[in-house]
Amino acid sequence: MKIIHFIVNPIAGKGKTDITLQSLSKYFEEKTYHIAVKYSEYKGHARLLTQQSVIDKADIIVACGGDGTINEVASCLVKTKVVLGIIPIGSGNGLARNLKIPKQLKKAITVIKTQNEIAIDVGSINGKYFFSNTGFGFVANAILNFEKAKNRRLISYLKAISQSLWSYKNNIKYRFIIQGKESVFCPFLVFVSNTNEMGYNFSITRSAKLNDGFLDLIIIDKLSRIKMMYLAFLFLVGNESKIKEYSYYKLQDATINLQNNELPIIFQLDGELKRSDAIDWQLEIHKESLRVIGENS
Repeated sequence: MKIIHFIVNPIAGKGKTDITLQSLSKYFEEKTYHIAVKYSEYKGHARLLTQQSVIDKADIIVACGGDGTINEVASCLVKTKVVLGIIPIGSGNGLARNLKIPKQLKKAITVIKTQNEIAIDVGSINGKYFFSNTGFGFVANAILNFEKAKNRRLISYLKAISQSLWSYKNNIKYRFIIQGKESVFCPFLVFVSNTNEMGYNFSITRSAKLNDGFLDLIIIDKLSRIKMMYLAFLFLVGNESKIKEYSYYKLQDATINLQNNELPIIFQLDGELKRSDAIDWQLEIHKESLRVIGENS
């Protein structure tokens, strides 16, 4: 018998999820599956619920929510035999899109029941796992503005990006050591990705793959306000690499040192805003360390 636990964020998306024990029982036969449903009540609760499900020997733990919920659940499953399933009911759904998991509940359940398992890479920054992406500078500022929005929809995300384009300024220097070479930037944007999908069908790391053993790093150095507007246009047409301030790396690890002491610094981790007083940062890839149900892109 296959034991499957569902960790549900009841306020994800529009907060109208219909994922209950009763509704799921229609799809999972009692002779074949034992299912349980748990609801998170606050940020960080999904992690605690997942840890208990691991203790309870669940074979598959399904994260039902957005990228933040997926991060909490998946972080507990790295380097274990427990398999991650996803029912995307959040806003961006970057990892789910990359794994070709549909938003429709019935279709997502069909994917879970097929149990097509693949092993994917996992990124970490100062020991915190990320499964889609992380970033500093403009990308973190955009998330800061996005979290102030009343609802998490595409239009709210676009407004947050627009606000950041007009207001964001960076005076922090970053010293990078990548593949033994040192570079110093005062970056507009630092973006590290494990996938070719940011969410909402946006991408700036189109060649990234979930299990190629590399993280994809984009650094865009300091820009004038006019050039920021030009960059926004280039993003829309998929040609952001045209500007000379653009740098792209594929790497397995890197060290970042902040040259200024404007702390705490904000960064985003799988679409969630984080704050830290750290000056030294370590990026790493953990090859094929998470088992997940989906399709390899």
